[in-house]
Amino acid sequence: MTIYQPIIHDRHIVDSLFKSMKDDGRLKGAFKLPSNLTIVTCRNEGTMVDRLLPHLHEYEHTSILEFNLDYLGIDLVVLTDARLPWRNTFKFEMIRNYLSSGECKTEYFMCCDAIDVIFQSDPQEVIDIFESFDCDCLFMSSHALDGYSCMPEVKRFVDEINGNNGRYLNSGIYIGKTSFVKEMFDEAIKYAIPHGVIMADYMEYLSRKPIDYPKGSQDQDIFRYIEPKFYPRIKVDYQNLMAYRS
Repeated sequence: MTIYQPIIHDRHIVDSLFKSMKDDGRLKGAFKLPSNLTIVTCRNEGTMVDRLLPHLHEYEHTSILEFNLDYLGIDLVVLTDARLPWRNTFKFEMIRNYLSSGECKTEYFMCCDAIDVIFQSDPQEVIDIFESFDCDCLFMSSHALDGYSCMPEVKRFVDEINGNNGRYLNSGIYIGKTSFVKEMFDEAIKYAIPHGVIMADYMEYLSRKPIDYPKGSQDQDIFRYIEPKFYPRIKVDYQNLMAYRS
C-alpha cells in the first residue's frame, strides 16, 4: 500500500512504518520546520496510554510523534500535564495557556496527537494543502461517528456540507491561523470540565445522552459541536489530502 499523504494518523500502522523508515535510514534529518509554523502535541508526563489502549506502543515516556519528528529534523513543542487519569479535554487548557503565553509567534499553529501520528514528508506540504482550502482552520477527517448520536442536528448540518460522504471532523490533526485557533479555543473551553469523561467510560457516557452535552465530553466531540458555528472558517479535509486515516 502506498500512502501519499504527508502525515499518517493510524495507530495500526505507524509503528511499523516508522520502524521501516529508521531501518532504511530514509529521510533522516531531511526536513526542517517552516519558519511560519509551530507544531504542538499534548500528552501526560508518564505513560502515554490509559487503560483503554494498553500496550499500544513500546514508548512509555516519549511518544512516537516525538521520536519521529526528531528523526526527521522537525522541531516540536511538547506540552505535558501530570494529572491522572488523562482526559483529552486537558489539551484545551494546555494549548490555550500556551497560546496566551505569547510563546507561539508563528502565523500558523498545528496540533497532532502524540501516540499514533507520524510525518513522512516536509511540513511545508501541509501548509500548502491548508492554504488551498481558504479557511482559518483545517481538520483531518475519519469515518468515526462517535458523539453525533447526541447532536443529530450537527450531523445533518455536516452531511449537507460533505455530501453524505461518511467522513467527519477528526481532531487528531489540525492546522490553522494562530489568531483564529485562539478564538476557537476560547469557545471550545466553555464545554470542558475538570472531571469530564475519560476514554474508558466514553461509550457509556454517550449512551446516557447527557442533557448538557457536549459539556464534559471528549475534545473531538466539542470541536464537532462548534463546527457549524465557525463554518466556513473551520473546514474539514474530507479527501484526507493532509493525513492518511483508514
